[in-house]
Amino acid sequence: MRKIYMAGMSHKVAEIAIREKFYIPMDVKTDALGHSPFDELLILATCNRTEVYVASDREIGEAELVRYVCGLAHQEYDDFVKFFYFKSGEDVVHHVMNVCAGLDSVAVGEDQILHQMGRAYETAHQLHATGNSLNKLFQGAIHTTKRIKTETNLSKLSCNIPFLAMKQVQKTFDDLENRTVYIVGLGEMGSLMLKYVQEYTTNIFASSRTFANAEKYADVLTPVRLEDRYKVLGKCDVVILCSICQEPLITKDEFENACHSGAEQGGAIESKRLIIDLGSPRNAESSIGDLPGVQYVCVDDLEKIVSENRRLRMVELEAAQKILKDGIDEFLQWYGMDDIAKDIRVIADRMVATANEESEKLLRSMPGLPEADRERIAMMYERFAKKMANDYLYKVKAENAPEDVKVFLKCLEGSHV
Repeated sequence: MRKIYMAGMSHKVAEIAIREKFYIPMDVKTDALGHSPFDELLILATCNRTEVYVASDREIGEAELVRYVCGLAHQEYDDFVKFFYFKSGEDVVHHVMNVCAGLDSVAVGEDQILHQMGRAYETAHQLHATGNSLNKLFQGAIHTTKRIKTETNLSKLSCNIPFLAMKQVQKTFDDLENRTVYIVGLGEMGSLMLKYVQEYTTNIFASSRTFANAEKYADVLTPVRLEDRYKVLGKCDVVILCSICQEPLITKDEFENACHSGAEQGGAIESKRLIIDLGSPRNAESSIGDLPGVQYVCVDDLEKIVSENRRLRMVELEAAQKILKDGIDEFLQWYGMDDIAKDIRVIADRMVATANEESEKLLRSMPGLPEADRERIAMMYERFAKKMANDYLYKVKAENAPEDVKVFLKCLEGSHV
């Protein structure tokens, strides 16, 4: 049976200044999955976590897997090993299930991680990087999470990152109706951010890597070419950054110049400005927050406003954890039976072989028996052996816990079945 392992870092153990160094671009991820050194491999990279999952026929040590992740991110192992966690076996199962269900997220119960894990699994599966172990694990996690979202109200009470960002905007500005908001990046997070912003103001600018993508929303906002971003930055009260970039899209100096220009052109109502940076790597230089009247908020800062919503979700969380346990138990049942299934096949094959030997002995004692009768006798012995295997091996496996099945098989081995 292949053992499963994982190594990674998340918002719980590393601040964004560390996590953003481990952003793994899609081309690097695709290449890694296509040339995997492991039997099975899956890579999950979000703004809050970078994790690598492996299933292997050989033992995988913590150092080996952490070094592999560091290599993907072109970072030195010795500098960052202290920020990693490593899990194996059942601990990986519990971790995957909790992460997929959003129970390990900044915003407990949020929906976005399910889509991110789904895409990570689909990418690895399409590139043939996964096998039975990771397929079963991630399919089970996704199925269990969908059950939680269908059978509980956890998602309805969840506060995903854009929701938390909107809460921060409302905390900073009591009235958004006459404020101007600029959204940079219109991917999954940016488009969700737009939905929240639309409820409070129509004064919206937006940019995307591809201008055509911003133009798709022209009925509800003013599209801006990314290269023209500084022309509108100074006019905006709220800037929400959701893009994927290797280098900051907004620097302190250029932003300060844009604010001065915006004020001269009658831009923002007052000097107070809010920059919410949801990118990982961050989209702006954090030193922007040192400018007078500028409040800079990154993903990590949003954790501070989670507690209120978390209290409301305690009852739903308990119901979700019961469903989660079902999913974990189901996988572990399958996982624990993998070796048992192999042992059962060996014993079943041995029973059939023994039946064939016994039928041959009987037939040798009846040399004058017609060939058709000899074939019927041989077939009868073999069918009887298979029926016995089904009744006393496969049914036992299907209806009992792995530990009990192991005891049963050990007794059979002792009796030389």
